[in-house]
Amino acid sequence: PELTFTEWGKELGGVFCVKILNDTFLVLNSYDAIYEALVTKGISFGGRPQGNNFRLEYVSDGFKNIVFDNPGARWKLLRKTSHRQIKMFDTGLKRIEELNLKVIRELANEFRSHESESFNPRETIYNTIMNIMTMLLINKKFQKTDKEFKLFTEIERLSISSISSSGRGVELDILPWLRFFGNSTYKKLVRLRQLRDELWSIIKGQIMKDIQLDDKGSNGLMHALFCLYQNQQEGKSPDTFPLEEVNLKTAFVDMIVAGTTTTSNSFYGFLNIISQHHDIQEKLQEEVDRVVGTDRMVSLTDRSTMPYTQATVLELLRLTSVVSMSVPHATMETTSVSGIPIPAGVQMLPNLWAMHHEEDFWGDPHAFRPERFLDEAGDVVSASHENRKHLMPFGAGTRVCVGEILAIGRLFLLLAMMAQ
Repeated sequence: PELTFTEWGKELGGVFCVKILNDTFLVLNSYDAIYEALVTKGISFGGRPQGNNFRLEYVSDGFKNIVFDNPGARWKLLRKTSHRQIKMFDTGLKRIEELNLKVIRELANEFRSHESESFNPRETIYNTIMNIMTMLLINKKFQKTDKEFKLFTEIERLSISSISSSGRGVELDILPWLRFFGNSTYKKLVRLRQLRDELWSIIKGQIMKDIQLDDKGSNGLMHALFCLYQNQQEGKSPDTFPLEEVNLKTAFVDMIVAGTTTTSNSFYGFLNIISQHHDIQEKLQEEVDRVVGTDRMVSLTDRSTMPYTQATVLELLRLTSVVSMSVPHATMETTSVSGIPIPAGVQMLPNLWAMHHEEDFWGDPHAFRPERFLDEAGDVVSASHENRKHLMPFGAGTRVCVGEILAIGRLFLLLAMMAQ
């Protein structure tokens, strides 16, 4: 739909509405409108549509997750705890980075093993990113033959095929009673919840065992959330809006699916792009050879001295825009955008693809040029630079993706590894 909305925007402008049956969708195509809604008026536009969304309501046990819940005390607590732990992982836990690099090294060895033979790397990339995510969340790595890994992959497959914003399954949101008549998407949703509960039962047991051993070095993000939940259950937390176990279960699955799908698709796209740009390959290789060499693996601490690699990551996020329409928002109150009054309860779709491919701003939006994000001195442009401000691959404002920092770090390590 992002391409259709982009074309319509050329005639209708940066803000327009689309009516589908009884639902009205506000589509934002321009940077000014998207920035106003997500950042300037982030609270007003910070809700999630919870009417006529049977599929999302079903898989999230009544919108009890960090992605689809409306802002509230429990939602803020989940985000605050997640942000705190993610910041700690990004800046302090060297062991997590070392384990991630080990997984990435295995990916490099797998690529190397094919030598001059052609092969499709999609499955290998997917498996690597999946393990990077499990390392972050529960500090564990799995083999393809492990039951947990098979559950991960099946849950991700069912999530993508049953909760798509377009195509098969949309009829359930409009006519949920179809589930009583053998609807194929509903069968997938039921199976998805069954597998999610089965996976959580296994993961919960592992987390509780780790907590009992009191091994802080083995903890992941889910350990922190589970400890918070336990403290609330035992009356050791001052929070007045306690978490439910379903909040942890849905948060775990959300982060696994979202983190794996987006990063693996971005990196797969990078391989397709870089195969057609040998000049960019050479620049990446020159930088990694000069800064890192061949005696060690690249580290996140190298980022400050590898501006071209950083710029390549930013340009990759812009060009691919794997989350092209963002997650739908909803107005929490009567508000406005671009001077147009908007009532409460309206669904809003930020068309990030349109913004990232706006010809009037980017000039040649379909060309891959990392130099867009470098200044005259060859350094990465600051966050206040117009090109950076026009880049929102993870959304922006109050509902920006909690894993943005880690996702960019993962891509940096993957791109530098390929160059090395």
